[in-house]
Amino acid sequence: MCDSPVRVVLDTNVFVAAYWAPNSASAMLIQACIDGAARAAYTREARREVEHILRQIRLPERYFDYLEQYWSAAELVAARRVDDIPVDDPDDRKFLEAAAGANADFLATNDDHLLSVGYVGRTEILSPGSLAKILNLQRQM
Repeated sequence: MCDSPVRVVLDTNVFVAAYWAPNSASAMLIQACIDGAARAAYTREARREVEHILRQIRLPERYFDYLEQYWSAAELVAARRVDDIPVDDPDDRKFLEAAAGANADFLATNDDHLLSVGYVGRTEILSPGSLAKILNLQRQM
């Protein structure tokens, strides 16, 4: 890989998993984006969904405060339509469009519907665990 950090888009389920499993690959990815080891990108639509779902499942305000570091470090990008890519769940399309708009290296998700797509443009769709291995992230114990 090149010297600049890889560009990543994280699906909603990565944020949920990171809360429930603070030592998980999902949590490591969020922290890597905060620390600058990876460069996160998002669209307004993607952020809106993440925050809506996290509030819907009633996560504590301190988690939202923590995620402000993520949003501050991440880049807001414009979505790029990817109507040619079939998806089983239309709600998943916003993350494909965020990845395309960011020209991201990776989209991290635990969603089998998205994982089965494989790629959107040049963006590889991987599980958080697979991406954490590629980025050589280590668990903080």
